[in-house]
Amino acid sequence: MPGSRFSLLLLEPGEIYFEDFSVTCIQESNNTYQRGRLRLCSKSIMFEPTDCKYPIIKVNLSYCSSISEEEDFMVINCTQIVEMLANNVVAPYIFLKNSFTLKFTFHYASSKECLHRLSQLHRASTLPPKDQQEMMEAIVHSRHSRVHFDPCWLEDLHESIQFEAKVIQVSPLVSNPGRVVLTSSRLYYQPYNREPVDVMKIRLASDMERVVRRRYLLQNSALEIYCKEHCTTKYLFLAFDKTALCDELFKKLEPKNKPNTGLDVATLQWQHGILSNYDYLLFLNSAADRSFNDLTQYPVFPWVVKDFTSATLDLEDPSIYRDLSLPVGALNPNRLKQLLERFADMPEPKFLYGSHYMAPGFVLFYLARKFPQLVLCLHGGRFDHPDRMFNSLQQTWQNVLNGAADYKELVPEFYGGEGDFLVNYLGINFGNRSSDGRPVHDVELPPWAKTPQDLIAKLRQALESEHVSRKLHLWIDLIFGHLQRGPKAIEARNLFHPLCYEGSVDLCAVIDPVTRLMYEIQILEFGQIPRQLFTKPHPARYAGLIPTPLSLKTSSDVQTGSQEEEDGAESRTRSWSQSRLCDLQIHTVFQGHKKSVTGLAFYSQSGDVQAVSVSLDGFLKAYKLREGKQVLSVCPIESSPLTACLNLPGSNAFVLGTLQNEVALYQIDCCRLDNVTHVHDDNITALGIGNDENEGDLVLASASSDCSVKLWRVRRANSASHFRFRPPTDLIVELEHDSSVTSLDFHPAGLKLATGAKEGQLYLWEVPSGLQLDTLSGHTDEVSAIKFSPDGSKLVSVGHDGILQVFQVDIDPPQMVARSEEMVAPDKNEDFRCLAWDGLSILLGTALGDMLIFDLVTFKVVRRVQAHGPGALTCIAVAPSVDDLVVVTAGQDGRVCLWRPRPIVA
Repeated sequence: MPGSRFSLLLLEPGEIYFEDFSVTCIQESNNTYQRGRLRLCSKSIMFEPTDCKYPIIKVNLSYCSSISEEEDFMVINCTQIVEMLANNVVAPYIFLKNSFTLKFTFHYASSKECLHRLSQLHRASTLPPKDQQEMMEAIVHSRHSRVHFDPCWLEDLHESIQFEAKVIQVSPLVSNPGRVVLTSSRLYYQPYNREPVDVMKIRLASDMERVVRRRYLLQNSALEIYCKEHCTTKYLFLAFDKTALCDELFKKLEPKNKPNTGLDVATLQWQHGILSNYDYLLFLNSAADRSFNDLTQYPVFPWVVKDFTSATLDLEDPSIYRDLSLPVGALNPNRLKQLLERFADMPEPKFLYGSHYMAPGFVLFYLARKFPQLVLCLHGGRFDHPDRMFNSLQQTWQNVLNGAADYKELVPEFYGGEGDFLVNYLGINFGNRSSDGRPVHDVELPPWAKTPQDLIAKLRQALESEHVSRKLHLWIDLIFGHLQRGPKAIEARNLFHPLCYEGSVDLCAVIDPVTRLMYEIQILEFGQIPRQLFTKPHPARYAGLIPTPLSLKTSSDVQTGSQEEEDGAESRTRSWSQSRLCDLQIHTVFQGHKKSVTGLAFYSQSGDVQAVSVSLDGFLKAYKLREGKQVLSVCPIESSPLTACLNLPGSNAFVLGTLQNEVALYQIDCCRLDNVTHVHDDNITALGIGNDENEGDLVLASASSDCSVKLWRVRRANSASHFRFRPPTDLIVELEHDSSVTSLDFHPAGLKLATGAKEGQLYLWEVPSGLQLDTLSGHTDEVSAIKFSPDGSKLVSVGHDGILQVFQVDIDPPQMVARSEEMVAPDKNEDFRCLAWDGLSILLGTALGDMLIFDLVTFKVVRRVQAHGPGALTCIAVAPSVDDLVVVTAGQDGRVCLWRPRPIVA
């Protein structure tokens, strides 16, 4: 895995990472010498070897018996070390107790420099808790006060700083202190420790999507900034130590903010069936300060089904549903009776439930297989006991129903997505159960669910059912509404520990640092009640208004010109369209990705053609076209959104492009990542593959937002189906452009390359020399897609300006032969996003999610289909070598659709 293995998740809760040093570590016990980074933290030091086969070594300062300097070495004697991430495998930490001596030589700093700082922290670790906390705060304050925002990070010399403050960046289980700076055109966040980046930059005009007020530690002192899809930074959750500073920044950002739908409007839309139950619950969670980026306030969804034993699930049967008018703790009358008896004898302040319905531990209970690193962080380097893990939905429901202190609800992942959190796709060793010795692997599904995807689909159908729609407002009253607190909460059997409620404690008024830390830990770990949204009973949904799925039926064929012209066009369409494009209909819909799909490709597996999709969610997925089923879902490069993909001819190797400026070679048959290399200065936007006739190798083209296209040599290895790609030594030439390159395509013969740019330019280049052959008549806006015809004689381009152009490129110089404006396209304002060729027709994808079939003979749209939405249709492709035509489309909605012609009826 490329990059550093170190992350803030390896620290203890509340621990702060300061800085790192390049060192060589000498362990006298085994006489080993290892180069790496020594990382200085507030409660520990960590040594991260450069070679990932060796574990990261963590030494808690409280276990250090001495820290001294000998000659040019810093020597640490300790009684315990912790080993983590050996071979870069996520596994429980190994705690070794013995006498250890670690020696460090520093490459670029002096040992005295580190020793002085470390000795202060070591001394603090030996003090009583109160003195230790006070000294630690003094050290942190002193170190951070010496760090100022570096004006060199400003992108524009004319920017003026309008706001600056100390903040904490919050992400799941991590809080990282730094500084936020607002200028006239950007927002900057500079972490004090440069982890994971030096500075985050968000352009106010083009990057920022919206700003939302958030709570942190039950205080109204945080902002969550969401960025648009093209940005590397997707969100920024900032917590302030003073509410006034948070208010000030929010007011300054408010004119740039894209406001969200108001609560009243959303409720009305839900009542009338415009918003689904799922979307409305997501909206309410966000409005009540629940965020996917804060595990202490993760969105909460209800259990709606209680039947996990039947062979089939009858959604029309009311008996399969949970009573939504009661909190989980009150579903079992016998358990409730015992709780009420305890409540009657309890001194003030009284509470009914000593555990919450959603806390970090519960979130990771469900998502442990997907985020094992977070589980290790939460549980001090260990996984939970195998018997207590999320092993079975039926078992979990029974424990929630009958357990003495288990009242947890569900997370949104049970009703959306593919159910990947139910599968141990990382192959983590969670241990063996004591009952039968079986290893903890995938979650056991109820009999009525065949696959995780089937489970999620059926639970979603249950959530959107008529029965749940009639009752959901009762559950909303408990979680977000008038039954949430006070006397009404007692009557509704819905009262939790006081520290769960907003306003229960003012942390700013707590002077004693130990007491404040205790409160913070309780609030973080125990669970927090959502912000109260409604003080009156929530209205019910109008009967029978259940949202219907997006319609995939086609609209009428576009009617233009005389009837005679239409008849002629239809006749020609039927004659050349042997693939029967006009009879296409949806065959299979994969809910697919959580974010926009950015690339489609095909490859052959055991004689069958399979499709591959990649997305900004970082996942690569594969589908069998004949069977219409998904067969693979992997995340090839951790934390790297994927922007493009292509298959190397005759192999199972794929080249992937990322939003992190990388190109990777990935073997899909064995799910092996061969290499990942930064090859551009900005994100990869497009990839293409051609042949080098002189060398017999392949030529890879990578386009980027850094205004360049680079040509690389991909060499054939041992056989025709194996390739070797080693940037930067395989770089052939770099093609400079005047703006970001957005699309490219190789001539079928591989001798030419066409490129399109963000500002509308179109170019032809010679391959592999990189000589610019021609500049073509461009677009007035971004070139969305550019393709050579299958025979290489023509080139078509489409853009955000809604124009389609066709060039004859087998003549010198190339000439434009058609343009949609001149040929009077049915919709001059069509915003095209992607295209594919099939004979004399072109398939176009639009920003509205429509797929158009464009007849090049009449230069008219002969059919329009709503394929995706909301959002654009981003990718479209025609599968090669399939018995019957298969068109694959994908969009910003994350779905992947397979299209086939209607069966011919005799």
